[in-house]
Amino acid sequence: MFLADTPILAYHQITKDDSPKDPSGFAVSVRQFERQMRYLHDHGYCCVPLMELLRPSRNKPSRRKRTFALTFDDGYEDFLTQAYPVLRRYGFTATVFLVTDRVGAQSDWEGEMGTPLLTWEQVQALHEDGISFGSHSCTHPWLTRLSNEQLGHELIASKERMEAELGQEIPLLAYPYGESNSEIQRMAMAAGYRAACGMDRGRRGRFNLWRCLCHTDDSLLTFILKLTRWYRYPGWLREETVVGQFLREVKHHWFPN
Repeated sequence: MFLADTPILAYHQITKDDSPKDPSGFAVSVRQFERQMRYLHDHGYCCVPLMELLRPSRNKPSRRKRTFALTFDDGYEDFLTQAYPVLRRYGFTATVFLVTDRVGAQSDWEGEMGTPLLTWEQVQALHEDGISFGSHSCTHPWLTRLSNEQLGHELIASKERMEAELGQEIPLLAYPYGESNSEIQRMAMAAGYRAACGMDRGRRGRFNLWRCLCHTDDSLLTFILKLTRWYRYPGWLREETVVGQFLREVKHHWFPN
């Protein structure tokens, strides 16, 4: 599968170098981010829009060419002020997933409070300059904790709002916290999405694209490892093999909580 060989990198905040360290580990300094992007550029990697990876094989880059895709969850304002200048410097693109009810306000979800988010005017300007956008729900809830009615609203209303603001189809979804299940994936498909991103949990597929999460403390060597299939191998072993299923059952039996 082509997607399995192409790393999809997931970022959240890209912060100024003198910002306090993020205790959650999701904020990457702009110096660290620039070093990572420079490595990719200098080593001949091609940045591919995420939707390009889902199109028929005749439109895909050669498997011999090293490719990757960039995604940014939540739609923080620092994507525009810190990450975007670096992306332009190296000719890279990205997909940004927005929490639609919070656009133009501040983050207010579990694990992240009070950080400025992009406005619709900023989103539109970035979109016109080639940045792609997808839905990250309306309010950033744990989708697995919602009723089907609540889930339908989060998936459908966020998509409709983005399509009204940007004037085009929004084909991509990223699950908040990377969490989904088969029912959520089915409902995402029914809502009209063409693909959805998770992290490295559950079986891979078009509605659970695995991504490599980039952390605050990643060394350059760790980042380079995340570009390889070897980094994704433990997740594959855990989620998609008989051995992994057996080990999960043993863990659940002995450590149910």
